[in-house]
Amino acid sequence: KRIRVLRNMFHTLIWVSTRQFSQTLQQFGVTLPQFITLAALTAQGTARNMSELTATTFQDPPTVTGIMNRLVKMGLVQRTRNETDRRQVLVKTTEAGHDLIRQIQEYTLQQEVTCYDHLSDEQLGTFEELMRYLLKIHIGRYKRLEGPALEAEIDRLLQYISDPINYASIHQKNKISQPFNLEVTQE
Repeated sequence: KRIRVLRNMFHTLIWVSTRQFSQTLQQFGVTLPQFITLAALTAQGTARNMSELTATTFQDPPTVTGIMNRLVKMGLVQRTRNETDRRQVLVKTTEAGHDLIRQIQEYTLQQEVTCYDHLSDEQLGTFEELMRYLLKIHIGRYKRLEGPALEAEIDRLLQYISDPINYASIHQKNKISQPFNLEVTQE
């Protein structure tokens, strides 16, 4: 029974936080998929081709094209041609796009600070340990990893969250396209 309660609490937390973030994004005039795409593009800081953006955001090409069309109309992204291959279209965040991402990040960080500012450093440390433990449980279960291999996988996923395009560029050489590959690791 306790496991069921914990599971329900975990799923409720995911649902509420996703819904809350989506509502926050609405205040800034973008949807969650638009934000993910714009944030991924902004993280790199240079023009990218659509294939790279599709792989990084884990959305299919028609979806990314539709999102790009809307972001271009909003003045948040611009399209250009690749200088070396004129057939290839590159997309780049405009100054307005950079500003919007900065505003959203500042706003959400302030919301998080307000949410947790009543906790002591010790409580925050405990919370961080519990969150890492939850990551170990879930990632370890799906990937069948333990010990240093599991710790490395958690660090890899946390790296993705902080800079998805750079992550994809680094790991593309290793044929890793999605950080949340749930294929079971055989040992």
